[in-house]
Amino acid sequence: MNNYKKIGIIGGMGPESTALLYRGIVRSFQIGFGAYNDEDFPEMVIHNLPIPDITVNVEKEDLVRRMLSRSIHFLEQSGVELIAFPCNSLNYFVDYLTSQTGIPIISIVEETCVTIREKGSKEVLLLSTPTTFEKGLYHRYLRDTTIVRPNDYSKIQSIIVRTLKGENSREDFIEMLEKEYSAHKNIVIGCTDLSVLVESYKNDRLIDSSKCLADSICHKCVIN
Repeated sequence: MNNYKKIGIIGGMGPESTALLYRGIVRSFQIGFGAYNDEDFPEMVIHNLPIPDITVNVEKEDLVRRMLSRSIHFLEQSGVELIAFPCNSLNYFVDYLTSQTGIPIISIVEETCVTIREKGSKEVLLLSTPTTFEKGLYHRYLRDTTIVRPNDYSKIQSIIVRTLKGENSREDFIEMLEKEYSAHKNIVIGCTDLSVLVESYKNDRLIDSSKCLADSICHKCVIN
């Protein structure tokens, strides 16, 4: 038997980026701990939660809170020992989530900001949903870092929507990264739906929030 904590994932925002996180956790264990047998991996519970859209604004905040509370209690009853969520916009509710349980919650935004600080980045281009930027979810953890957004933000929102619809927007997004955003030394993929598009794209300028979360889960679920 392995020596890992049981992981709980609040997923569904969106479903494909939740699947990406699962793959990321598996890969992190393969690389970090040499896992390859089925028994080498941690136990996980993924609760696919179909909350109202929060990418542009949070109109149904009370409903979202009720659904999150239900998800937290479901994961508690499932015996998980740490909880994470592969959605940057959901970090708007991180304090509420923390108040609902004594189980440690890993914040995707906070963990990504750890990587940003480790890189010594003084300025980053944040590619995210409007909610993530306008609510200052990254600004909360990066007091000494300048956070900028693209001039034409509607292009990013369009790419996110196309990805959620299952349309193949990878080539368009990669072209934007290599041409329109080529002047930026540090680019934060601050939306896990965009992470889906760069899963197999290697570029040292990118700081991918989904990968940051997967690596953090891998290390924090180890029982010393």
